[in-house]
Amino acid sequence: MQTAIGRVALNVLLRVAEIYPLIRAGQTSASRSLKTIAALDRSVKLRIFRPDQECRGVVLDCHGGGWTIGNARMADDQNAELAARIGVAVVSIDYRRALSNPISALVDDCEAAALWTIEHALEEFGTDRIIVKGSSAGAHLAAAMLLRLRDRGMEIKRVAGVMLFFGLYDFSGTPMVRAAGPETLILHGPTVRATLCKLTPDMTEDERRAPSVSPLYADLSGLPPALFVVGTKDMLFEDSERMASRWLDASGNAELLIAPESPHAFNRMGTSVARKVARYVEDWILERLGDNEAGS
Repeated sequence: MQTAIGRVALNVLLRVAEIYPLIRAGQTSASRSLKTIAALDRSVKLRIFRPDQECRGVVLDCHGGGWTIGNARMADDQNAELAARIGVAVVSIDYRRALSNPISALVDDCEAAALWTIEHALEEFGTDRIIVKGSSAGAHLAAAMLLRLRDRGMEIKRVAGVMLFFGLYDFSGTPMVRAAGPETLILHGPTVRATLCKLTPDMTEDERRAPSVSPLYADLSGLPPALFVVGTKDMLFEDSERMASRWLDASGNAELLIAPESPHAFNRMGTSVARKVARYVEDWILERLGDNEAGS
């Protein structure tokens, strides 16, 4: 996708991807609303989905898009269906995009949205049980945001669980990312590596491994239970595998769910594996919300 034709095709696909979720979301029983919140002296746009029943919990979602493209609308279909199927509210963060903003600004938006959700969940949704969810670049942002919440103190205890789908957690590039060629499925190996450098133009390789940029190298102790999801055909498999292992060693509460023969973003492809993973994830959410309820 480095040619001019490739860029045009990508933009067209993104426009379609923005419209299609709006149609699908309108077919569910979940209602959608837009809200701009203020926290930490920042304003952040949210897309909120509510079930037509009492909320069993709140899922705070960080969408994917490689930090530089996409927006929260692209996840409307999945978020609306999740809200309707298991009776949770979904708060999707429309964070700023990179290149025009540093990566830290994206984390700022996610942190502000998380703090607002934690502080207002009970009055807004009738529950203070919260699950954090992130996909691809959103998984990286969710992990970085959780580390900030943990360092703030009490707020992290309000998060019942964390779901991180096929994230990238090492901005210097894991060996698997560095070895990925142009033939890699879904993601283009050389472009991913170039993008990481472009997003951190003034950093050395060692600086790209700083915990504030690369959560893989952070202290992962004191974090909520986490479910990492990744496919065997994903060039980011090593990122998820190593992150889950380090999270388990530090906090004792991480699980790695591996989808066989599945590439990056497989959960949007309608395969039998994607459907099975979706059911597992929904059960995991409900189990975590139940555990949180029992312990409160």
